[in-house]
Amino acid sequence: MEEPLEEEIHLRDYLRVILKHRWTVITVFAVIVIMVTIHSFTATPIYEASTRLVIEKENPKVVSIQEVMAVDASGTDYYQTQYKIIESRAVARDVLRRFSPADREKLFPKPEDGVISDFKQTIQGWIASIRSLLKTTDGEGAGQITGEGSEENERVSGLIRRIKVNPIRNSRLVDVNFEAEDPVLAAKVVNTIAAAYIDQNLETKLAAVQNAVKWLHSRIEEERKKVEEAQQALLRYKEEHGIITDFTSDVEKITAQKLAEMNTQVVEAESKRVEAETRYKQAAALAGSPDMLGSIPEVLDNELIQNIKSMEVELYKRMSELSKKYGQKHPRMLAIESEIKTLQERKTQEVNRVISSLRNEYRVALAREESLKAALAQQKKESLDLNQKAIQYSVLQREAESARHMYDLLIKRFKETALTEDMKTGNIRVIDRAEVPKDPVKPRRQRNILLAIIVGLLTGTGLAFFFEYLDNTIKIPEDVKRHLRIPYLGPVPLFETASKGNPRQAVNQDLVTLHDSKSTASESYRGIRTNILFSSAESAPQVILITSAGPREGKTITALNLGVTMAQAGSKVMLLDCDMRRPKIHKAFGLAKDRGISNLLVGGEAADGAFRHTPIPNLDIIPCGPIPPNPSEMLGSKRMSDLLNRLRKEYAHILIDSPPSTAVTDPAVLSKSVDGVVLVIRAGDTAKEMVKNGIGQFQAVGARILGAILNGVDIGRDKYYYYYQYYHYYYGEDGDRKKRKNRTKKSKHQHGE
Repeated sequence: MEEPLEEEIHLRDYLRVILKHRWTVITVFAVIVIMVTIHSFTATPIYEASTRLVIEKENPKVVSIQEVMAVDASGTDYYQTQYKIIESRAVARDVLRRFSPADREKLFPKPEDGVISDFKQTIQGWIASIRSLLKTTDGEGAGQITGEGSEENERVSGLIRRIKVNPIRNSRLVDVNFEAEDPVLAAKVVNTIAAAYIDQNLETKLAAVQNAVKWLHSRIEEERKKVEEAQQALLRYKEEHGIITDFTSDVEKITAQKLAEMNTQVVEAESKRVEAETRYKQAAALAGSPDMLGSIPEVLDNELIQNIKSMEVELYKRMSELSKKYGQKHPRMLAIESEIKTLQERKTQEVNRVISSLRNEYRVALAREESLKAALAQQKKESLDLNQKAIQYSVLQREAESARHMYDLLIKRFKETALTEDMKTGNIRVIDRAEVPKDPVKPRRQRNILLAIIVGLLTGTGLAFFFEYLDNTIKIPEDVKRHLRIPYLGPVPLFETASKGNPRQAVNQDLVTLHDSKSTASESYRGIRTNILFSSAESAPQVILITSAGPREGKTITALNLGVTMAQAGSKVMLLDCDMRRPKIHKAFGLAKDRGISNLLVGGEAADGAFRHTPIPNLDIIPCGPIPPNPSEMLGSKRMSDLLNRLRKEYAHILIDSPPSTAVTDPAVLSKSVDGVVLVIRAGDTAKEMVKNGIGQFQAVGARILGAILNGVDIGRDKYYYYYQYYHYYYGEDGDRKKRKNRTKKSKHQHGE
């Protein structure tokens, strides 16, 4: 499948559209410029007065009550709010109340009687009705304002529309402007707006102060009762729990210190008890082993036991010495044994006493440990109880302190607010009062006319391109190449065809190549003839079908004039009228159609005389003949093929005139038997889709399309595209060598396209 060519738009395409719709551009441009010029020179001059205000960031600090009257002016939202307040209806109503009835009439003059004023009032009435209807539909128009209230609202709205607020960038300054027909009144109004805005700002703040005073007075009594109730609740709690001191941080520290000390004592007592228990159990375990008792530290450290042991050693030593002299039964030996036995008994008694002492120490340590643990547990319980009491006590104490603090604060604010109730201070003041303007700001004639020129040109050009966009017809050669993708054979300019005179004159008018051979139309047909004959590289097409997509596009006249030009070139030409719906070929030569193609296709005696000679040398025609009921079947029959084969032997060129291709199937049927099809398109009248449908029908049956002819071209309208094809034609057909040379070059160029 062949890919579509990419469309290129050139500057000449835009220029052609503008030249084509030049009267639309000129008309729109002239209307806009004339209307704006008339309005600029007839409009009432408007004067604008301006006053400059400063909106301070913070209020002057007269007394310390910023929490009551302070304005948060740190953000841009505050200034935007102030700008909208200047344009508010409340300020506008206040301004109108300050003016006398005479000034109000000057500010809002009654419209003068006239067509324009009546039209404006009518439009405004319609707009008001639509707005009221919309409000009623939305449920916002429950109460309608009529009479003086409605007039006042309209004046307020009109005043707001004429107020302009222009903040100065990177500053706290703002310009308030107002427009009016009277310069003195404009200055007066804008100064009044500034004064009304400042007064309203002060009144708003003073109203806030007064409301604060009333609110503080009511809250003070409430807070006083809360203070009393909180203090009574704290006192009752102290009495119920016997609290004589406050739960300060020192009390909490002392309690914690006691717990820490007792815990330390318990740890020490437990350590001592463990140590005493260990010594006692060790001694008790060795009580049955006298020899092992000496390993007990308490026994080793006992002086009496140490002395007894020393004495025993001395006795054993003496006994050993005496045993050398005396026997065991000797009284002195017995006395020593008796002393040793006595010492052992004393030692045993002392050891038992040491063990008893260790047991007593263990019992004392155990009792002390248990006593300290019990005291620690009691102290912990008392501390927990104290913490619970402290929590509730702290809650009640904080409530009492908070109530007392709020009460004191309200008393302080009440005194400060009462002092500032009569003070008129604000953060807005006038920097420059408005002066009477000398020159009007409207209308700006030069600017308006310049804008009218620009808008007029843009609007006119836009309408031209819009109309061109809506025009879906084939107009110029580029449309044939770009949208139809078939060769372009040439244009045929507009020329007079049929007059209201006698029939002979009408015949001459149709055959323009015969009666006016030096005209541009005649030269166009000759150029088209050349392009058709050179449309094939091998040989010129012999049988040519001339048709169109729709009716009344000039295919019959094109067939006639092409036949004349081919005959004038010396070729023998046959012209067949195969339009069996609305035949016209016979009318061009003033002949009857009683015998023609239909007779030849049916056969019989009536076919005699179907061939007609014309006054033009080398040009013969076969009229349509009687109109048959089935033209398509007849034109597609074998007799039609035989007829064409017969004519091919006798004539150099055979031109066939057929009905429109989109209306009937006759052209598609005939296209199978011809060498090529020529489409006639009426420039500016035939839609692209219709031509594409016709081309599609021929392509479906495999017909060869030689190209398209643009008929009825308005040279004056599209001169930019067609002038190059005609500027040599005024020489005539028999002109000099230069003319023929240029025409030959032109024909070759068109053939190449």
